[in-house]
Amino acid sequence: MIIRVADFSFAAAVSSHLPPPTLPEVAFGGRSNVGKSSLLNTILERKNLVRTSKNPGCTRQINLFHAVTGGPDADLYVVDLPGYGFAARSKGERKAWGELIESYLQNRESLRALAVLVDIRRGLEPDDRQLIEFWRHVRGAAPLVLVATKLDKIPLAKRRPAMMALQSSESAKVVGFSAVTGEGKTELWWHIHRAVSRPPEPRPSDLV
Repeated sequence: MIIRVADFSFAAAVSSHLPPPTLPEVAFGGRSNVGKSSLLNTILERKNLVRTSKNPGCTRQINLFHAVTGGPDADLYVVDLPGYGFAARSKGERKAWGELIESYLQNRESLRALAVLVDIRRGLEPDDRQLIEFWRHVRGAAPLVLVATKLDKIPLAKRRPAMMALQSSESAKVVGFSAVTGEGKTELWWHIHRAVSRPPEPRPSDLV
């Protein structure tokens, strides 16, 4: 995979402030400190494009990164959603982030797929399941990928059972990923390109 362009494009704390939906978008969501920034830097092949921090909850808005790859359907936005599940923020702030994520996932016309990041050592947590359920409720059969991050943190013998447990629990595609070794990068890009190259799935609201 050749990344020809990868740069920051836009940020918004309100979904209505996002730019016009001119390119297909793939969103990445997950709990705070799940390794989302490291994953995005890895797949976009830029060391510090997405800010990483030891303190969870740093992403407080929707960030769009323009990417052009060497593959088909190569021009797209990679979207970094605010992390959830960080209890140290105020209730009002967490509520605002939740509404921002929900509004974006439900209404963004150019959104083609969602990748939900899960720490492979912890598995799916209630907040992850709620995000998945909401996605399926508002987007129907639109592509959903579970990304099991921090794959390098567990022994080889435990990886396959952990991946199978994730897949069986949600009947979704599961990609194991390590920002340290780069494992899973090629497979994840395959899912991204597949999602943006196909026509958008009809949303449940469109079928009423």
